[in-house]
Amino acid sequence: MSADSDAGATSNDFVSLRPDQLVGRYRIVSVLGQGSFGITYRAIDSELGREVAIKEYLPAALAVRQDGTTVAPRSGSAAADFAWGRDRFIAEGRTLAAFHRLPGVVQVHDFLEANGTAYLAMELVRGRTLLEQIERQGPLDAAGLDGILSTLLDGLEQVHGVGFLHRDIKPANVLVDGNGHPVLIDFGASRAALDGRSQAMTAIFTPGYAAVEQFTAATQGPWTDIYGLAATVHHAITGRAPPNAIDRIIDDTYVALADSGLPFPRTLLAGIDAGLAVRAADRPQSIAAWRKILSATPVGAGAAPATVVMPRAATAAAATAVAASRMRLAMMLAAGVAVLCLLAGGWFAIGSRPSGPAVSESSSPSSSSTASSSAGPSSPSPSAQPAVAAAPAQDRAQEQLEEARRAQRAAFEEAARLRAEADARRKLDEEAALRRKIEEEMRQKAEAEEAARRRAVEDAKRQAAADMAAAAAARQQAESDARNKAEAEAAVRLKAEEADLKGAEAAEAALRLGQPDRQRIQTALTALGFLTGGNDGVFGARSREMIAAWQKKAGRAATGYLSVDSQAALLREAAPSLARHDEEQRKLAAVAQPQPAAPAKVATPCEGTYRVQWCRAAYQGYPSSCWNANATISSGVISGGWTSQGSTDRQTFSGNIDAGGAVRVTYNGVGQQTHVNQAFTVYMTGRVEGNVLSIAGRAGANGRDFSATIQCR
Repeated sequence: MSADSDAGATSNDFVSLRPDQLVGRYRIVSVLGQGSFGITYRAIDSELGREVAIKEYLPAALAVRQDGTTVAPRSGSAAADFAWGRDRFIAEGRTLAAFHRLPGVVQVHDFLEANGTAYLAMELVRGRTLLEQIERQGPLDAAGLDGILSTLLDGLEQVHGVGFLHRDIKPANVLVDGNGHPVLIDFGASRAALDGRSQAMTAIFTPGYAAVEQFTAATQGPWTDIYGLAATVHHAITGRAPPNAIDRIIDDTYVALADSGLPFPRTLLAGIDAGLAVRAADRPQSIAAWRKILSATPVGAGAAPATVVMPRAATAAAATAVAASRMRLAMMLAAGVAVLCLLAGGWFAIGSRPSGPAVSESSSPSSSSTASSSAGPSSPSPSAQPAVAAAPAQDRAQEQLEEARRAQRAAFEEAARLRAEADARRKLDEEAALRRKIEEEMRQKAEAEEAARRRAVEDAKRQAAADMAAAAAARQQAESDARNKAEAEAAVRLKAEEADLKGAEAAEAALRLGQPDRQRIQTALTALGFLTGGNDGVFGARSREMIAAWQKKAGRAATGYLSVDSQAALLREAAPSLARHDEEQRKLAAVAQPQPAAPAKVATPCEGTYRVQWCRAAYQGYPSSCWNANATISSGVISGGWTSQGSTDRQTFSGNIDAGGAVRVTYNGVGQQTHVNQAFTVYMTGRVEGNVLSIAGRAGANGRDFSATIQCR
């Protein structure tokens, strides 16, 4: 995909646009890369519905982002440079957008101004860089190189033709798409090489692929991009970049490819060597000139010439400049040596000359004769002539020596400056790489720690859930066990209580308590504060509760049934109240007891033995029922009885019929007045009407209702 050449470089003084922000009709999706020149985004064209790469002009040295959107110059002094660069950026976009499918160059769809800066909307190329391909698959072979070199040359030649330079060609800026087609991306380092414009451009380059003029203020041109492309091809076929150009000025360790024995045409290898010449003048000056070198016809059968001669039209000026430069350097060095020798010799001659006007013994005969023949009255002496001539020569030698020294110092200073700049840039690159590495390690560490923290939280949640589930299961099990235990204990206790209850019930039944006895017990309980609700002689639920309450208070088993000793204890405790009760009962009995009368002859239609239908009403959950028994009527006296099935208790009734036909009967029974068999008495009254005798009565005030009917005839 399209990305800035400095993608991944750390930048702390500006931030990118956020996802979903709009730039014109383009919606930002994500950041593809960031560099010192700007930021590249993945975006969506809302009108055409396609993905594009948006490059934003944001030079880190000149501008910052404000309020998360607007781009503004860093200072007033940077405003002019920022505006100039933005104009060049727009001009570049306008020019590149005019191209339609330029070979090997990323397609620019649109350019626009917004947020105080400028943007280029470009084709979003999907693929991987040439650098990634080399790292994964190794160096290219001849076929692989042919597939990319010619396309890049065609596109770059057209870019140069409209006055533009790329200036950052390297394997990381060459994308190879799924079909193997190369695309040159990241024109973020490019500037308009305006006609006649020779001022220095901003130094944006990658060491190892940048020409030496990119490290200085020297003029740049197509030959600068040729160096970058030649270095890229060198890396593609050898697997490594060539030495840094600035290092080669001091100590050129570059090994020519033409003599390397690589399996490529020798002319191609020699052309790469020519493109990697350190001095700009020694390189081809255009893509067309370089193409001729790369595709030169081999000499002989299949052999390429050992030396590649650049076309004269393209390289005459360069050759002249090289020759002149080399001549000047050679002459300067020779002059320096000569001056040093001459100066040394002159100083020796001056220092060893006698103080008087003597003739040199070392002079040759010819020189002596010449001197003698030329001597005249007005001529100086022979010994004075060399001294006069030596003085100007010594001055010239001294000047030349100083000039040579100055030139040498200047060359050393320039080399030292270039070396220092290269070292500084290399140090900055190393520091940036180290920062990126540290930041990447910190990011990975932070991500690992965050992932570990999330795993710990998830593990803690799962453990807590498991613990809660286990606790709930244990609690449920404990509750179930406790419930089962309680139920078992309740069952045992109920069984024991039932056994005790049955024993207590049997013990009370053995007392054979009659209704008067039960009435006395109810009276005793009421007198002691255990209100039974009445003294009808019927032990209902209320009476049983009061018996149990008294038993509990007395420290006895609260069964609700009386035994021999508990009955005696209760009656003793309530003896005063029982005495009054007994007295009242005797008085009531005396009043209610019919006075014996002499039997009288009563004329009644009911004389003899008859079948009596007895009935009892529903009572305290017991249903109503009827049964038959025999009754004998003789002279107005009624008597009879029966024994119930499954029982030995005899139930009897007796009474009389007066002269007016009124009937009174006392029924002494044992039956289900409550939930156990007990004795009771029912006082029944009625009349004889025609041939039917009917009587009815109740067993006590709150007892059960009984009735009887005799059909006399």
